Amino acid sequence: MSDHKTRKTKSAFRLQVKNLGPVVDADISFGDLTVIVGPQATGKSVLLETLKLVIDRDHVHETFSRYNVTFAGNGDGAKAFLGGFYGPGMVDACSKGMEIIWNGAKQSLVDLSKRSKSRGDAKERVFFIPAQRVVSLPKGISQNFGTFDYGDPYVLRRFSDTVHHLLQNEFGAKARLFPQSNRLNDTLRKPISEHFFGGASLDIEARDFTNRLVLKVPGSSDGLPYLAWSAGQREFTPMLLGLYWLCPAGKVSQRDPVQWVVIEEPEMGLHPLAISTLLLTVLELMRRSYRVVISTHSPVVLDMVWALRQFQKLGKDEADVLHLFNLPKQANCKALAKSALEKEYRVFYFDRGKAVQDISSLDPGAEDMGESNWGGLTGFASRAGEAVARAVNRHEAQRLGRPSRSGEGG
Repeated sequence: MSDHKTRKTKSAFRLQVKNLGPVVDADISFGDLTVIVGPQATGKSVLLETLKLVIDRDHVHETFSRYNVTFAGNGDGAKAFLGGFYGPGMVDACSKGMEIIWNGAKQSLVDLSKRSKSRGDAKERVFFIPAQRVVSLPKGISQNFGTFDYGDPYVLRRFSDTVHHLLQNEFGAKARLFPQSNRLNDTLRKPISEHFFGGASLDIEARDFTNRLVLKVPGSSDGLPYLAWSAGQREFTPMLLGLYWLCPAGKVSQRDPVQWVVIEEPEMGLHPLAISTLLLTVLELMRRSYRVVISTHSPVVLDMVWALRQFQKLGKDEADVLHLFNLPKQANCKALAKSALEKEYRVFYFDRGKAVQDISSLDPGAEDMGESNWGGLTGFASRAGEAVARAVNRHEAQRLGRPSRSGEGG
């Protein structure tokens, strides 16, 4: 993998997509951290899955083949493959003039539905943590690729298969998954324990000839079953296992040859304190030179990006990052803060039926509402403040016996 200085080049990775499902016109130049925001059904997942396909094309085909999933002999092989990758109906949702360009090279869905001519590089470079990740651990039991059906999103099947492999092989002989002294450092373990598990441990319990995940609460002999966990714990645990995969034990910093990490809606089910802890793990991935892409509906994620961009403009003082995340002045924390201040951050807003907008500056005073409201994530809070101010003015006017000003009476 290239080092950070090489990857720092602006617009080194660029994906352009037109008329693909709900994506009307997207032109994304990726940073070290790229955040995608916007309402539901605007094409965020479609674009991220397309990123996976154009980078990992041959690996995707090899994975289908390894599990005896074939698309030849099914009439329209391209349509069958794309239905297996995106989900049925994706091809029918494409409009005329559909276009995919990756780093200046035009792609077509027909070409992507077949292996490349070289067939010499079937390596996985994009690790994708999908929004449906909780499905990968029904009742706390991992599932391999073949457990799912045709039409289930490929990214879910592949993620679930990776977690299954991790639990069956790397952790097969271990009863405790979290905390582990050789996985993640104290900077991450302590807040994860506090904000996600409340001091409980994450264990593997063998029951009825099946290994399943349970939470062991201090003072209790029985493990808490998966369905009794909080929604946030069920959402976060698959992500934690993904982090374990990406951050191997020992001195190896990366899971070769993975270069990209895509995380869909990491905030699901989480309190803002837990989201801020999760963002620390994102910074850790970036410190390890992974390029990270996140889709989110949480303003907390953009709060972090905005703050880090401001710190970069104001002298890149590591103490500001430590204060933002309430971190101690320890070597690991300082290394994390230093790395965060050297990265490039990009934000894109997907709006229904419109071209994707670059709102990376996150300027609250921008004339464009998409940028000033951070893709709609702060719009309601702004309106709430305005509505309360109107109510206060009206109340004061009534108390003093003066008519309220035009427009302030509701």
